[in-house]
Amino acid sequence: MFDNILICVDGSEIAQRAVQAGSEIAAKFGSKVHILTVVRPYKVSPELKQFLQAENLMGEPKYVLDEMTKNIIADGRNLAKESGAEKVETHVVEGKPARSIIEFAADNNIDHIVIGSRGVGEVEAALLGSVSHKVSSLAKCAVTIVR
Repeated sequence: MFDNILICVDGSEIAQRAVQAGSEIAAKFGSKVHILTVVRPYKVSPELKQFLQAENLMGEPKYVLDEMTKNIIADGRNLAKESGAEKVETHVVEGKPARSIIEFAADNNIDHIVIGSRGVGEVEAALLGSVSHKVSSLAKCAVTIVR
C-alpha cells in the first residue's frame, strides 16, 4: 500500500513520536522510510562568503557544519530502526519547511507523509500556520499528523 514513507523530523518530542508511528507503518507494509529534516538557509554576507570560498570552507553544503542537524538525522534513523523500519534513508534539505517537504515528496515518489502536529517552531506556527497544516493541505499523498 505504501512504498515510500516520508517522516519529517525537527528534533522535537512530537517528531520522535512521528518517527515511531511512521516506522511502525513501514514495518507493516515493508515500506522504505525517508527521514527528512529541513534547515533554514544561513544568511551569509558577501564578504564572509568570499572569505569562506577563499578558505575552501564552502565546498560542502553549509548545514553539514551544523552538529544539531547531524544529531536530529541520526536520532531519527536510529529510532526508525528501533521501531521496526528496515529500509531507512536520511535526507537534509535547505529551505522553507512546508514547501521543501512537499517538493521532496513529489520528487521522490512519496505516497505517505508522517509529520508531528507541532515542532520546535511553535511561536512562528501560531502566527503563520503550522507546517503540518500546510503539508496536509498541499500534499498529493496521504498525510498522517501525529500528536
